[in-house]
Amino acid sequence: MEYSEIFKGKGFSIAIPMEINNKLISQLLRKDKQEDLVFALWIQSEGKERYTALINEVIYPEKKDRSVHGNVSFNYKYLIRVCSLAMKKNCGVALLHSHIGPGWQDMSFDDIGTERKTFINVDTTTDRPFVGLTLGTDGTWSGRIWYYSYENIVKHNWAFSVRVTGPSFKIYFNDRIISPRKVNTKTLRTVNIWGDQVHRDLTRLKIGIVGLGSVGSVVAEILARMGMASITLIDFDKVEDHNLDRSLGVYKEDIGKRKVDAVKRSIEKSATSDKIEILAIHDSIANEKGYRSVLDCDILFCCVDKPRPRYILNHIAYAHLIPVIDGGILIEFDENRNLNFADWTVHTISPGMPCLHCLGAYHSSDVELEKSGKLKDSLYMQGLPDTHYLKSRENLSPFSMNLASMEIMHFIVLCTDLVDPAYYGEQKYRFKHGFLSRNYDVKCNKSCDFQNNIGMGDTIFELFDKG
Repeated sequence: MEYSEIFKGKGFSIAIPMEINNKLISQLLRKDKQEDLVFALWIQSEGKERYTALINEVIYPEKKDRSVHGNVSFNYKYLIRVCSLAMKKNCGVALLHSHIGPGWQDMSFDDIGTERKTFINVDTTTDRPFVGLTLGTDGTWSGRIWYYSYENIVKHNWAFSVRVTGPSFKIYFNDRIISPRKVNTKTLRTVNIWGDQVHRDLTRLKIGIVGLGSVGSVVAEILARMGMASITLIDFDKVEDHNLDRSLGVYKEDIGKRKVDAVKRSIEKSATSDKIEILAIHDSIANEKGYRSVLDCDILFCCVDKPRPRYILNHIAYAHLIPVIDGGILIEFDENRNLNFADWTVHTISPGMPCLHCLGAYHSSDVELEKSGKLKDSLYMQGLPDTHYLKSRENLSPFSMNLASMEIMHFIVLCTDLVDPAYYGEQKYRFKHGFLSRNYDVKCNKSCDFQNNIGMGDTIFELFDKG
């Protein structure tokens, strides 16, 4: 594979599941304050503008595999063993080592020599790039990827971020590539809640919103006013007159226009960041363009009411290590049009937390119905009972706004240290009874495909339609 073509024009990042991250920290941050190292396997996740190495499995050193002597070095047999495993599993090789000192780490002269030599050995056996990571004493990761250029010169690209995903979320930015944004007076009272450093990290996140209807349009508006500076909007629909009673920033003159364009125009006006980058994708994540675009994001909001995009986002949360904050509204009437219930539910989906399928947010049979086109078949839909949940389209703007606000709360909890994420779980607001319930008991089945595919990236299967 010619990796020079892949990296041309694309940024590079690294992602680590939190469970693996915790084990790596335990292995590399020694009590005797000496440096240490370990090898791991990685799998690619290729977005439209970003190439990510997903740390998938740690290969721990055996006796005499490494020598710790203030600095640290490894035995050549250790590398050969790791390369053999990488070849069998069709993975890349990563070398992770610790430095004495906090923050994002540069490479020493010895680091450069070791990683360059290791890459040459790795390339000859795996025909893949080589990833190097450094761990600071405060748990901060830095990283880079090594490969041959067109001129057959050994090169390395620095990662612009390393993210750790699980029940909570942490991202470490390379300030030289993505510089911190200055706090301005417009967001002063927002910043006072979580502090300057958290705000600098939040505003560097690339946030994707899938679905720009009654919930997604409100989520976009809140994020823009909070100072978020990089937002990707994804929706394939156009504005219709029935959207006007619930969608924010959409007006009568927008009827017939693309939802992504209308919402983009709206949040450009309300954004508090001195510079905001909004990418409007008029497509579905069930198509390759939309699918690859969400793989460029750090966090995703699922604001759709269809089963197939939920299924796809569920896969992305685990296989590609991109947390998904999902919300949905379900309203049911009896045969006399009396309200049985109106409930809206929010969950954060990430490794170590139950997936959307096991939470019952969608049914696999409905995914197949949507793929076959049945949900767009008027005859099929007419044949369903009037009370069937697939026919439920009633909603009120207060319902949508409350749900959007709850999704933002989950985002804040996930990305800051203000609240322990363990207190949140799945949240459900029951309108008819006026209370918020929380569910901590759901766990994925041992046979859950999504939990068993954590960090598997592009190697699983293609979920999108080509063309």
